[in-house]
Amino acid sequence: MTVYVAEILGRGIVAFDAANDDEAKAQLADREFMGDLYVLQNEGRPLWDGVSEIHLRGASPNEVETWQASPAMAGQSDEPVDCTGRRVFLITVVDPSIDRFEDDDDHDGDDPGD
Repeated sequence: MTVYVAEILGRGIVAFDAANDDEAKAQLADREFMGDLYVLQNEGRPLWDGVSEIHLRGASPNEVETWQASPAMAGQSDEPVDCTGRRVFLITVVDPSIDRFEDDDDHDGDDPGD
């Protein structure tokens, strides 16, 4: 397996593995993957505007290292990890569709207009 990077506007966004270039291109064309790029944000902006070309390239040594290290960073155990099919964002991403205040224990339920 080879680690590839999806690059948008000159910035490496996500690293993933594929058996070959054709498989990597197929992953880039995946509707769910493209939807994630369109919805997820970095610094308040979508990762992808839906128009800009998404370039495919081989990962740099640092990007491969980040891709390989991601299970450990996620707090997984020391057991062997199957990295096949895993996507690792190379930049900080936020999902704006997740309500950040769902688990807010400080909210007392009172209407601020009362």
